[in-house]
Amino acid sequence: MNIQGRDCTLTVARDGEFIPLPYSEETVRLASKGYSLPGCIGERNREKTVVTHREIEGCFVTRLEYLNVLPLFLLFFNSSEKFDLYADRGFEKTVYKNVLPQSFELRADNKDAFKIRVNVKSSRDSYVTEWPLNTPNLSWKEIVESSPTMTQDAGPARTQGVRTYSFDGHFVTADLRTLPLVYRFELNGSFTEKTNFKITLYFPLSEKHYPTQGRIEKLNILIDHTDGMSIDLFDLVPVTDLCDINCPDTVLCFQTFNILGDVILNIRNQEQNTHVLL
Repeated sequence: MNIQGRDCTLTVARDGEFIPLPYSEETVRLASKGYSLPGCIGERNREKTVVTHREIEGCFVTRLEYLNVLPLFLLFFNSSEKFDLYADRGFEKTVYKNVLPQSFELRADNKDAFKIRVNVKSSRDSYVTEWPLNTPNLSWKEIVESSPTMTQDAGPARTQGVRTYSFDGHFVTADLRTLPLVYRFELNGSFTEKTNFKITLYFPLSEKHYPTQGRIEKLNILIDHTDGMSIDLFDLVPVTDLCDINCPDTVLCFQTFNILGDVILNIRNQEQNTHVLL
């Protein structure tokens, strides 16, 4: 992302660990909150706003890579645990302290990169400050340039963190049956008084390309085969039904499911065997 002609960085920090993100945009800010007073009669008397307090809000978008997948999903694993955001916008370096995840959206098009948007909100202990003098280098670009070149027998090494994951719509399974094509999906989660998840699948409308139209007990989305990353979704209930049409051409459509069961991130490779339950 470029702001004021400068390369910018955004970093998630929690428990002393810094995770620089290859983000594409962010709107995190300190927003004013209050109430409005109606204007009096007359052209020169305008509505006035009384500011009572200020809150941190906004979102950031990043691509999924080996080094950031687990830390990002751990933010959702315990949505009441606070974290910090270090934003370097070139003309200013700001730290948003003790923020919480409000919601997220993980989405991808077929043969395109996985992208995740995280919406943040203030906690009672949130505040904004400048970067401490002892802050380490948080440039994701320099991390990429300093990483050694991978070899074929390197395995899922930490240097793979610079490789962006791409979605293959031919590796989505519903109840152990591989769907011929899912050309796009959107997985949404919100953390309010009750945690809610839903997913929208986009696919060609036909019995061949989308044979499962009812309830799905388990849906699996492959993130990366080499690093053994996938997401399991359990007990999916369709919000709406699909209609049967008589059309010789391919019709693209979508269907949204409420996820009543668990959402689990799986990481199985030579280095780790980890499961994150949301």
